Amino acid sequence: MHTDGACGPEGAGAGIVLKSPEGEEYTFALRFSFPVTNNEAEYEALLSGMRVAKYLEIRELSVYVDSQLVANQFNGIFEAHNESMQKYLKLLQELAADALSKLAALTFSHFKKEIWVVEVKVKSIEEDSVSAAVEEEEQSWMTPIIEFLTKGTLPIDSSKARKIKIKAPMYL
Repeated sequence: MHTDGACGPEGAGAGIVLKSPEGEEYTFALRFSFPVTNNEAEYEALLSGMRVAKYLEIRELSVYVDSQLVANQFNGIFEAHNESMQKYLKLLQELAADALSKLAALTFSHFKKEIWVVEVKVKSIEEDSVSAAVEEEEQSWMTPIIEFLTKGTLPIDSSKARKIKIKAPMYL
């Protein structure tokens, strides 16, 4: 997994690429709807990638971050001094420990050369990071995702089912 976060005058975001040993890859582009520093964007990218890897039950994962600060804080070489970095580091350590305790096999046959653009509305370290559910009267593109998240049901078409399983971790 490769992650990269960035912020600038036009906003902040991140990129995540999951790549199998066979070269299949899946790409996510994240747009943050909240202000972040460059280091926070790097942590948000890594945490989002870890959540996706956990959801997909990836057994082995090599992580490449382009932030020396994030890598060295996680590896214990640098200390996290400010409160924000401490919260991010703690969350990352918890997520990594949880993922290591629940790993299973995964094939990457469903990966395609697509990019999923996701808007992230709340920082990972915010205590109340769950958004309110939206009620829809008619079926929409969200209906299969909602049905999977709430009832565990998937479309019969295996290709559509795989897409829903990949998209679902980005929604609550």
